[in-house]
Amino acid sequence: MVETMKRKNDVAVYFSSSSSSVFRGSSSLIEALQPQFMGRGICRDEPLSQSGKRIQLFKMLCLNVLPILGLWAYTVYTLADSVGFREEYYKRRSALYFSIDLGKLVHRLQVERDMSVLYLSAIGPETKSFLLSEYTKTDDVILELTWPNDIDNLNIMFLSKENFLAFLQEHRRVLNPNVLSIQNEIDFYSRSIDTIILWLYNTITESKFSLIWKLLVAYQKLSSAKENLGVERALGTMFYARGGFESRTYFENYNLRLHSFRAYMRSIGMYSTVVDEIYIKNIENLPINFSSTIEHFRAEIQLINSTIAAVNVRKARFFFDNMTIYLDTLFTVQTEMGAFVIEKFNNEIDDLTQQLAINAVLLVIVILVCPVVILATESLTSSIQTYALTLVDKTKELTKEKKRTDGLLYQMVPRQVADMLKKKKKVDAEFFKMVTVCFSDMYGFDKLTVDLTPMEIVELLNALYNTVDDILDDFDVYKVETINDCYMVASGLPKRNKDRHAFEIAEFALNMLRTVSVMKVLSSNRSIQLRIGINSGPCMAGIVGTLMPRYCLFGDTVNTASRMKAYSEPNKIHISYSTYQLLRKTKSFTIKKRGSVSVKGKGDMRTFWLMGKVEDFGTVEIEADIEPNPKAIDITDMPGEIASVQHHSSGVYVMPGCSAKDEKSFGSNTSHGDVNKEDLPGEITTIESPTYSASLQYPMPGRQPQRKKPILKKTTTNPNIEVINEKETEHKAPDVREKT
Repeated sequence: MVETMKRKNDVAVYFSSSSSSVFRGSSSLIEALQPQFMGRGICRDEPLSQSGKRIQLFKMLCLNVLPILGLWAYTVYTLADSVGFREEYYKRRSALYFSIDLGKLVHRLQVERDMSVLYLSAIGPETKSFLLSEYTKTDDVILELTWPNDIDNLNIMFLSKENFLAFLQEHRRVLNPNVLSIQNEIDFYSRSIDTIILWLYNTITESKFSLIWKLLVAYQKLSSAKENLGVERALGTMFYARGGFESRTYFENYNLRLHSFRAYMRSIGMYSTVVDEIYIKNIENLPINFSSTIEHFRAEIQLINSTIAAVNVRKARFFFDNMTIYLDTLFTVQTEMGAFVIEKFNNEIDDLTQQLAINAVLLVIVILVCPVVILATESLTSSIQTYALTLVDKTKELTKEKKRTDGLLYQMVPRQVADMLKKKKKVDAEFFKMVTVCFSDMYGFDKLTVDLTPMEIVELLNALYNTVDDILDDFDVYKVETINDCYMVASGLPKRNKDRHAFEIAEFALNMLRTVSVMKVLSSNRSIQLRIGINSGPCMAGIVGTLMPRYCLFGDTVNTASRMKAYSEPNKIHISYSTYQLLRKTKSFTIKKRGSVSVKGKGDMRTFWLMGKVEDFGTVEIEADIEPNPKAIDITDMPGEIASVQHHSSGVYVMPGCSAKDEKSFGSNTSHGDVNKEDLPGEITTIESPTYSASLQYPMPGRQPQRKKPILKKTTTNPNIEVINEKETEHKAPDVREKT
């Protein structure tokens, strides 16, 4: 009784706390905190040990520090790359300045050439005094220029700026209209200018200006266009000053320079729209008819086919002045374009400098953060491990509680039903067509409660229950409940076992009776005498209650089994006729007739004593079988039908443990005989309808009554014991069935 109440309280606490979901996750939580050993060598670790902690710390540091180291390496690489780019940009800017200086030198040589051609022509002054200022400007540009030493090593005059200055001064000294011709002067300066323009090409190619290469190409083409325009100015001036070209070669050279100039100007616009914008802006500042005047002179020179024409000094000067203005305008465009390129280049260098500073700051931050991350990771790993150890301990305690509570729950209800309850699933009542129910109690327990102390009663019951519980594991039976000294078991539910339920209960009852009869309990070596009752039939089973759920059996089968126990005798197993029929088919048990017994609420019933196994009693004689109680309806007499619980037009089920005052009945005068209600623990008292009871005495529609099989008997030397064996005989069916 104490064990039962304790078990109920534990299960009630289990369900009221609604902690089944936590229990289900505890095992998985432990598995997560204590994973299976994996890996080899140092990778095989237990996270909650000291060595495992170090390995876990190493792993976490790898996860955190490796990306930081990667970021650090990337920052160093980017920083070095930025420094390299910055140095390269400085070199390129120096090359750009050199290209602009070369453009200035080309312009000064063009001006000096044109002035020399003017001096050699008829329109020029007779002295070279006006050339001295041009010579000085050209020399200043050469002296300011950073002279390249590896651009042109083939010509001695270009090895250094001093050689080039000496080369120019020698030519200036011999300049004389009587010695040099205009063509010679043009060729002298043009060769030098072409060489310098070639330097400009090489500078742009070697410097690899990837960002502004289009602007630099446009700048170089503008220098080439200016050179062609300068030659055109010299040839045009000579044309008007001499009244035509001396030969057709000059005319062809003029046309070549003119068309080359136009081609260069068109290509400049294709490479950069910036040059077009600067060019248009400067051309708009000139007189309105400036461009048309230039084109008029060009057309006039190209249309004269004869080499002999009138000398026109005025036109020669006018042409020279206009072409000089045009050439100066192109030089202004070139200068502004160089300034634009330098500004853009400086912006790129500023961006690189800013990026370099950012990368340097980022590198410093990464270097400073790395130790902080290592310390934080170590601290976090220690905290996580401490928490994990605490969590594992609590989880283990929770798992132990889960196992203990599950064990208590499995004692209250079947395992499959308990699993459904833990999953919050609805457990519906279930009908079982045929089960076997067994009740047992201690004979004279009321007297024992008076003679013994409460502690001795508890000790006695614990000894009895522990013994019977150990026997349960060997048989396919389910312990339903215990009330005081009454022990109730059943077979065939909740897991159906076909027709073995009666056999399992009989084996269990014999084993229990044999084991308990030799037990000696308490200090007085008291022996225990059991009364056992067994009945077979249909019943309903289901969960009753939510706070303290119980797996209860309902039906007349349970009542009859309780009455079999109540009308039993000490150390005997009292079975009903339905159980007797099932055991007879097994041919394994020795059964003794008890005869007709007046049972409370049932009237006269044929009952039997289960004596033991056949092998325990030897050879017996066969005698005539006993006819079944005509009022009893056995499930085996209804093959192919689903048995149901008997309906009562008016009646009340009395749950186990209810008092007598809770029992109410209507419309029935059932006699209770001489058996006390205390002798029927766990039974369900049913009040039958007389009308329905009478109807059960007639055959069911559509079913022919089965004929009883003749049974022979063998009597042993003990006239009170007999073994029931059935012998099949052939019976002839009615004529109607034969025809069918």
